[in-house]
Amino acid sequence: MDNEKKGTLYIVATPIGNLSDMTLRGLEILKSVDLIACEDTRNTGVLLKHFEISKPLVSYFQHSKIGKIEQLIQELKSGKDIALVSDAGTPGISDPGEYLISQIRDQFPEINVIPIPGVSAVVAAASVSGLIDKEYYFAGFLPKKKGRQTKFKSFSTLDCPIVIYENALRLERTLKDVQTYLGEDTEVFIAREITKMFEEYWGGSVSIVLENLKKHTLKGEIVLIVKRLVK
Repeated sequence: MDNEKKGTLYIVATPIGNLSDMTLRGLEILKSVDLIACEDTRNTGVLLKHFEISKPLVSYFQHSKIGKIEQLIQELKSGKDIALVSDAGTPGISDPGEYLISQIRDQFPEINVIPIPGVSAVVAAASVSGLIDKEYYFAGFLPKKKGRQTKFKSFSTLDCPIVIYENALRLERTLKDVQTYLGEDTEVFIAREITKMFEEYWGGSVSIVLENLKKHTLKGEIVLIVKRLVK
């Protein structure tokens, strides 16, 4: 039984907006696997329909029960290949896929976990920000309440740019926290709705950005890059 071929878990990056950003290799994998584990079957269904791919879908999201993880692992142990996708971008980064991957790495090292690279909101925003040279700190989504103040205080000890995922509706609050804890001269860069129809990029000192915030549309998902002025 142990000598039987195990399946492979493919971590497949998908477009964050423009479907033309889907890679050829990613499409090949989605066509070849036995099933696809995704956050929302409706969102992934749109992607598959666009590329005329028909595969069984299994929902796997942040609050999935342990039984769902065990089900996917059993499928892999039985020899089935699975593609793991998120609603958008690269799975496993500020994404529920991380737990499934860690369980396989820790308990079932015989199962291959293979990345299929593609779109990443972090890299896309960083590439056009002009604020990142060699290194950055990826903060992901910030705490909404508990631990938020502590998180910002820890940012003040860093001497590299910080990348934050933020919802447009909470952007003003986050910028005010940046101003309070990191200083009004802190440089910020905002990438909104990357690759989508109304994508927008702008930045400057946090104080100036806050003054001009109402001139911009505050909808959608945002990558915020923060570069503190180190004296």
